[in-house]
Amino acid sequence: MNQFDDSPRLSRRRLLTLAGGAAVASVAGIGLAQSASAAAAGTVYGIDYSDASLTAGSVAAAGYGFVCRYLSWLPNSKVLTLSEAQALTAAGLGIVSNWESDGLQSWQNSVPSDPFSQGAGHATEAQRQALADGMPATRPIYFSIDFDLQPSMYSALNSYFDGVASVIGRSRTGAYAGYHVIQELFNNGKIAWGWQTYAWSGGNWDSRAQLRQVQNDITVAGKGADLDQAMAADFGQWGGKGGGGGGGVVLPSWPNITDGMSGPSVQAAQYLLRYHGASITADGQFGPSTLAATQSFQSAHGLGVDGQIGPLTWSALVVQVQEGSSGDDVRAAQVELNRFGYGLGVDGSFGSGTDSAARAFQSAHGLGVDGQVGPQTWQMLVGTGSGASGGGTVAPPWPNVIDGDTGSNVQAAQYLLRYHGASISADGQFGPGTLAAAKSFQSAHGLGVDGQIGPKTWSALVVQVQQGSSGDDVRAAQVELNKFGYGLTVDGSFGSGTTSAARAFQSAHGLGVDGQVGPQTWQMLVGS
Repeated sequence: MNQFDDSPRLSRRRLLTLAGGAAVASVAGIGLAQSASAAAAGTVYGIDYSDASLTAGSVAAAGYGFVCRYLSWLPNSKVLTLSEAQALTAAGLGIVSNWESDGLQSWQNSVPSDPFSQGAGHATEAQRQALADGMPATRPIYFSIDFDLQPSMYSALNSYFDGVASVIGRSRTGAYAGYHVIQELFNNGKIAWGWQTYAWSGGNWDSRAQLRQVQNDITVAGKGADLDQAMAADFGQWGGKGGGGGGGVVLPSWPNITDGMSGPSVQAAQYLLRYHGASITADGQFGPSTLAATQSFQSAHGLGVDGQIGPLTWSALVVQVQEGSSGDDVRAAQVELNRFGYGLGVDGSFGSGTDSAARAFQSAHGLGVDGQVGPQTWQMLVGTGSGASGGGTVAPPWPNVIDGDTGSNVQAAQYLLRYHGASISADGQFGPGTLAAAKSFQSAHGLGVDGQIGPKTWSALVVQVQQGSSGDDVRAAQVELNKFGYGLTVDGSFGSGTTSAARAFQSAHGLGVDGQVGPQTWQMLVGS
């Protein structure tokens, strides 16, 4: 963050670089174990930035769901304006309001004699600006502590936030800071909202924080930004949809890869460990040497040393690669792309073929299409489907598709309902006609009649299709295969092209490769 302080001290970014950083997440940086609610809903990312020339359209096109934007003393070209807030709202982006000023950064030199009054003064101006930008009066404002504030300052810190709360109320008071400061403020009841940065946190995360800043210095439409992760459906956003209930790409959870497992995601992790200096073979088998290399990496990066490659370890392992990059980090990306049938040579050279595959994957998965394997693309690659197993492929859970939903799964379900006799349009919009058809199908098949297409309804709807099959059941399979970039014509004819796509999908997801879309392939298609 530190958007307003130009003093010649070591910045958080420089400190992290010197310390080996959390190269985080593939994303160069995403790192964080999700809360239970975030894990259940998937992951939604946003960005915070100070360059007001970054347009709402560019942010939305890159797949982000929200932005964190700044308030500070005026005049200042970096703060949010009404016209920008209106553009962000029109683009469907949630907005988080955050106050940052040199007034609090100056605490590094000396703590003010009256921190309560300083907090009240900051809150007064922050609220004035936020309301002028269109923020509802019930929404919170975060106040930044963008340095490694020490325990000797905690008394003044608590007084500062008492001053903030005296103006906007405790229920609307939030803080941006590292782990120990966020913990101190939550424990003392000074804040209701937390936005924790990975800086000064030592790999620790306070589960009460609704937002996490997980990587600095990403690029969006050629502009610098920091990457943020929503940990709750409500993290203080206003304006557009944003967050867990609205716009933005919802990413799958990072998988947990452990000793004894095998597969392409194991091999990708091995290549990433090699990129970070490990002397191991990238053979796709998680054995003693991979275990030791994982533990060494975790120890060097301040992570819990358990030898398992889970969310925090993936986030620290992955690095952004793009056209012109070369090395084991590129090999890792090529291995993961090949899980989805792109057939790349794993040569460590990010050329036009790898760029085309990355773009196709991004397009198929609703990501911003830039050909760079960065934060969101890495997590979508690694977290989608089953890239590693310890015996037997485990299909993801069937999703729950309900009234008001849209997209490929809705359209596939509509085609399957048509196959079973429903007279509805397969338009990908779950409206009254689809609801009535779902209820009728459930009633006819002895299922609970709730109109929701959940696990039991999916299981009854799907039928095996294979080369030579034709009809709406095939159209449903073609729609689902196209989610993964196969570009089939949805014509209801299961010919050689659909067979090839089904085989490629099965191979990429560790399924038996027979070209038939049967129960396990259906579940992998629909649930991934």
